[in-house]
Amino acid sequence: MSSRKLQTPACLLRRVHYCVDNARAHIVNCRDRLTDPRAGSFFRTLIERGYRPNAHIDVLPQHRLIYVCVPKSASTSVKALLATLNGRRSVAARKLHNRRHTGLQTPARIGISSFYRLATSPDTLRFTFVRNPYARLVSAWADKFQNKPLVPGDAFIETYLAWRGIVDPSLPAGADATLSFAQFVHFAAATAERRVDAHWQLQDDLISMPGIALDFVGRAERFHTDVERVLDHVGIAAATRPAVLRHFNASKHKPWISYYTSELANCVYRAYERDFDRLGYARAITPAAAVSRLGTRSV
Repeated sequence: MSSRKLQTPACLLRRVHYCVDNARAHIVNCRDRLTDPRAGSFFRTLIERGYRPNAHIDVLPQHRLIYVCVPKSASTSVKALLATLNGRRSVAARKLHNRRHTGLQTPARIGISSFYRLATSPDTLRFTFVRNPYARLVSAWADKFQNKPLVPGDAFIETYLAWRGIVDPSLPAGADATLSFAQFVHFAAATAERRVDAHWQLQDDLISMPGIALDFVGRAERFHTDVERVLDHVGIAAATRPAVLRHFNASKHKPWISYYTSELANCVYRAYERDFDRLGYARAITPAAAVSRLGTRSV
């Protein structure tokens, strides 16, 4: 029996509502492009410059929040918080990146005029979370590639296979092959600026969407401290804050520093130098750099 046949009435109803809302949003956006040229131009500029706002932005209009998502930088924990603020407290970790379950809105779903007003309002908190580039690559590899056979059937493996011939045909492929961390670094460094996949795309690129000036850039390494800025904006009382915070450890791997040789670290630094410079992470790999408020856990 297929999973579709096993869906509960509540799931089916949620799917219907989601489809109806999509159709309604399409009509609203067609109207907005005709009646609000500034909003239309704003959104069109994002698309023309190669950004995917509907994939990487979550909006909570009722709380005047715009979250620019950087994958592998506490994004699951942030989405869990936003889902809770949106009244969805019991969403499973595996469903937190599915907006049908979290109720989070894309720019297109709230309408490009509404999004434009929210994105340019001084009352909105526009925020993101970032991560040490060294640690982020270990997490991306462990979550998306570690021990997986290099054959079609997995979206991330298929992306790798599609670009492998362009990057380096000597990289492994096939049912008996897997991608080592060193090989992944080679591949990621070669494609970091090509927007192949957001999980190893430059963070500086992801958070530089034109017209969206970020008010706050938190760090995954100190998530529980930095997220207070979001809770302050929403007005969550101190006594109830623990109840709205959930933290997830998605990737299984050793402390990230143990994966690096000097050669690999130099490769990552050269490819992600913009991230190190803009986000203020140290180039040097030291034991102290690998220890944070989150220990060696991965988000």
